[in-house]
Amino acid sequence: MKLFTKKPKPYEPPMHIDKYWPIYRENVFVDKKKSRLPYWSAPLITLLAIILTVFYLAPTISRRVINLGQSRDNDGQQISRRYTDLDRVVLSPVADVYDAPDIKARRLVQVLYNEPVSLLDQPTYYGFRQVLLQDGFTGYMRESDLSIFCDAVEPSLAINKLVVATGSKRIMSHAKTGTLVAEVMMGTVLYADYRGDGISRVLLPSGESGWISDDGLVILPPDGEVLPVADGARYLTTTALTFLNVTTLDHGVTIYGASIPGIVFVSASVNGLKVPRQMSGQIQAGQAVNLERIEETGLVDTRILNPGDILFFSRSGSLSDLDQMAICMTPNSLLVENQGRSSIRLIDPAKDETLWQTLVSVRRLFPAASATSQPQESR
Repeated sequence: MKLFTKKPKPYEPPMHIDKYWPIYRENVFVDKKKSRLPYWSAPLITLLAIILTVFYLAPTISRRVINLGQSRDNDGQQISRRYTDLDRVVLSPVADVYDAPDIKARRLVQVLYNEPVSLLDQPTYYGFRQVLLQDGFTGYMRESDLSIFCDAVEPSLAINKLVVATGSKRIMSHAKTGTLVAEVMMGTVLYADYRGDGISRVLLPSGESGWISDDGLVILPPDGEVLPVADGARYLTTTALTFLNVTTLDHGVTIYGASIPGIVFVSASVNGLKVPRQMSGQIQAGQAVNLERIEETGLVDTRILNPGDILFFSRSGSLSDLDQMAICMTPNSLLVENQGRSSIRLIDPAKDETLWQTLVSVRRLFPAASATSQPQESR
């Protein structure tokens, strides 16, 4: 009987993996997962990051570093600052102050470049902020007209205070062959951290610096004030004549649009007098002049007038209902907003009898007996 035994299986080598996964032989590949962002998004993001760094982050960091350095003097002592985070500086050559947070609201006054104001509240009114002016006047200004860079008005950071005493002055980007940075108007106050060779470097509310020639400026110490001189009335009338033939603008204070109250305010400020901005306050400025009248006609005797006097007119005869103002240039000429005309004019008061019938007050800003001081540095 033959016994059958199970023969062992012959040895078989292991199979190669490519026999099971022949995809490499057939050139079959798995596609890379596609991004949902377009191909140009990465360069765009990089470009925006560069722009943000160059135009925002770098200047902001630089200003903070400069401020930290300027907060101490050369001896390492802490500098006392006059303005706080609630203060702003006017950024436009001239800006309007309104009675309501609306571009169509009534203009109350105008303020000049680099003039400091204080915020009265935190919320904005569609791009407007309520502000307090240095003389206590309140109103609303456009936020775009204001800058947070108050170093431009810090006396502790300057060596001189400059007051523009001519119609306008140009601030340039460089001392020579520079470009125009700003055109500033009469009455503008600037602070210089360097002066030499008839030119000054001034701090600007934009956070930069610019250059301005010394002619047409009153040069003062950083905390100095313009003082009235012996012949102040003559200086005031000469200053006011700068506005002759300028376009009339309600409450305007510049050669691009002016009113008589605005001319009085600016002309007085650059000649050492502080007067209110509006007609209602100016009628209390200076000293009252007695209105002597001619017995035969009942009209005011023009011989009482001196150059530099300001005149107030009212058709109703009431001091609380004023219609018009004028500045006496000579006893025979007045600077007025001529009725029916669109510009500041000179008139002969003797030829307008109706004008004298409505005269209710004359104020003398430079009384003859007032104390005077020596002139400041040349304009």
